[in-house]
Amino acid sequence: MSKIVKWFGKGRKVDAIRMLETHLNLTFNSVKELHEGIKAKLDEKEEDAIKHLKKTGELEEEADAKRRIEMRELAKGVLPPLSREDLIKLTDSLDRVADGAKMTAKLALLVSFNNLPKEIKAELLNLSNLAVECAKKLVEALSWMNKDFNVTLSLTDEVEKMEEDSDEKYDLIRKLLYSSDLKPAQLVFVNDLARGLETITDWCEDTGDLARIIIVTASEA
Repeated sequence: MSKIVKWFGKGRKVDAIRMLETHLNLTFNSVKELHEGIKAKLDEKEEDAIKHLKKTGELEEEADAKRRIEMRELAKGVLPPLSREDLIKLTDSLDRVADGAKMTAKLALLVSFNNLPKEIKAELLNLSNLAVECAKKLVEALSWMNKDFNVTLSLTDEVEKMEEDSDEKYDLIRKLLYSSDLKPAQLVFVNDLARGLETITDWCEDTGDLARIIIVTASEA
């Protein structure tokens, strides 16, 4: 039996998964609220946009608080040392996803979409939606770690593909921005917003890579 099976085995599996479950949900919901805020702002629903974007920050703070609780639990030796170290890295990486959502939400509150070409608006919404789907797929992948490692590996491959798609979307948005007649300040803010969304998928991919390392390394032990 591999080490990772023992980690999530009798007397340990429930603790490990429960410990990550709330963090996973908070991370995903922070990205989802960001998307809803951007969508509302693009639709010129300013009050709804502010509500969702502020909620993003609140969820990130909850996720950060949850991470600190997880760190204390891991310090008590809930899991064996090797898996403890890997799970600490995993929770830290998850926190970066939520933090990325919070920082991007702050940008979204500042940016103006006035006179923004329809094509750029459409691609921003597509990129935002891709960030949500990427976070959702990551959560699904990690949720399978105590059930079927092959499913986790397959789902992290999908996360990687979504990150590559987001790179392409960001490149397209940059090209559209630099060929537009937008004022420099607005151009910079919209570009930073798009880059923030793309960075969220980067962190999702990095977290998925950590999950792969945990599984592959332990399976070979």
